[in-house]
Amino acid sequence: MPLKYSRYIPLVSLTGDFIILNLLFVVAFCLTQDAPDCFSPWHMLFYIYLNICWAVLVVVFGAHTINRNTHKKSILFAYIKIIVFFFFLFLMYFQVVPLAYYARDDIGFLFVVFFALLIGWKFSLYYAFLYYRKWGFNYKNVLILGDTQRTRELKNYFMTNKWHGYRFAGFIDEKANPELDVIGHWGQLKELIAKHHVDEIYIALQRVPYKVFQGISTTLADFPVRVRIVPDLGNFSYKTAELIQYGTIPVVQIHQGPLSYWYNRLLKRTFDVVFSLIIMVFILSWMTPVLYFLSLFNKNEGVFFRQKRTCIDGGVFYCLKYRTMRKNIDADRTQALPNDTRVTKVGRFLRRFSLDELPQFVNVLRGEMSVVGPRPHMLKHTEEYRKLVNRFMLRHTVKPGITGLAQVNGYRGPIINKADIRNRVKYDVKYIENWSFNMDVKIILLTIWVIIKGQIQAV
Repeated sequence: MPLKYSRYIPLVSLTGDFIILNLLFVVAFCLTQDAPDCFSPWHMLFYIYLNICWAVLVVVFGAHTINRNTHKKSILFAYIKIIVFFFFLFLMYFQVVPLAYYARDDIGFLFVVFFALLIGWKFSLYYAFLYYRKWGFNYKNVLILGDTQRTRELKNYFMTNKWHGYRFAGFIDEKANPELDVIGHWGQLKELIAKHHVDEIYIALQRVPYKVFQGISTTLADFPVRVRIVPDLGNFSYKTAELIQYGTIPVVQIHQGPLSYWYNRLLKRTFDVVFSLIIMVFILSWMTPVLYFLSLFNKNEGVFFRQKRTCIDGGVFYCLKYRTMRKNIDADRTQALPNDTRVTKVGRFLRRFSLDELPQFVNVLRGEMSVVGPRPHMLKHTEEYRKLVNRFMLRHTVKPGITGLAQVNGYRGPIINKADIRNRVKYDVKYIENWSFNMDVKIILLTIWVIIKGQIQAV
C-alpha cells in the first residue's frame, strides 16, 4: 500500500507562507535599509507580532485546510481577505509602538510583492500536487455502497478527474455485476475493504436496505476509513443544504438560497430603496405628467394600470404599470400578443422599451417588489403554471422583480408555449440559488442595454 502524505500538505503550505513573510518583512528590511539595529528588541517584537497575526488570520479564514478538493478560486479569495486584514494589523502596530521601519511609499510596494509571491507559491503548490496525483501518487482508494444514478455520477467524477487523486475500486450493492462495476454484495464489504485497501467509503443511504445497514456500520467501525454520505435531495438544491443539530439529532436543512439570510436581504433592500428613489425623482417625476397629457387625447383612460399579481410567499399585491392598453374585460386573463389591437400607439412604444414597467419602482419602495427578481405573474397564470412546471413556486420564496435573469436572457413578453415558461423558471431558480449583489448589478446593466436596443418580444 503506497504511503500517503496529504496530512503534510497544510504544513508545507504554511511553512512556505512564513518563509516568504520573514524574507520580505525581516531579511529584506535588514538588507535594504540602513538599520544596523534591525534586530533590536523593538524590531524583534514587531517580527513576532507579524508572524502571530499571520498565523491567526490563516486559521480564521480557513486557509490552512487545504485538501484535494480545494479550488484555486477559494485559495485566491481567502488570501485576498487575509492580506487586507494583515495590512490593517500591520499599520495598527505603528499607531501603538513608535518604530522606524520602511517609508510609507515602500510599504505599498512591499505588500504588492508579498501578495504576488504568496499567490505564486500557493498556485505552484496547487499544480505540483495536481500533477503528483495525476501521475498516480498520493491517491485514495474509494468504494461506493449503493448503485444509483447519483453514485454513477460520482463514479464518473472519480474516473475523469485523476488529478484529485481518487481511485475507484467499485460498487457494492445487492448483487455483484462485474459488467456494471458492482464488485460484490453487502455481505462482502469487510473482505473488499481489505482487498482494495480502501481509504474512503461513499454511501447512498436510500439504496442500502435498513436491515443490513446495522451490519454495515458495525463493519465500517473496524476499519480506519472515512465514511461519506451521498444524499439524494430530489428537486431540492444541494448548494443550499446545511447539516444542523437538534440536540444530538443531525438534520439536513435546505436554505432557499443566499436571500434566506437577513444580511443579504438587508443589503438588497437598501439598494432597492436608494435606486427606486433615484428613478422616481429623475424619471417618474416628469414622465408621468407627459403621459397624462398624452392620455387626454386617448379618451382619458388614465395613466396607471393596476393588476393583482402573486408576490413573495404566494401573497397578492397590486402591480403598477403605465397604461398601454385600452380598457377591456380580458386585461386580467390574457397577455398582450404581437399586433394586439388593445395596445395603443403610445403603449406600443412604452412596451417596446419596457418603460411601462417604471411605476413598479413605487411597488419596490413599498416593499412589495425588488428591482431584480422573478417577474410576477397574473393570479390566473400562477395557478396554471404551478401545475405545469416543476419548482415553479420556488419563484415565490423571494420578492418579484422589475427585471430578472430570465428577462435579460431573452425570456420576456407573452408565454407562447411550455418551453417559454420552463426556461423562465429555470433562470429564476438559478437566480434564487446563486444570488449575489454583483449579479443584481450585472442584471440591471444588461437590462439597460436591452432597453436601449429594444426587444421584439416586448409587444
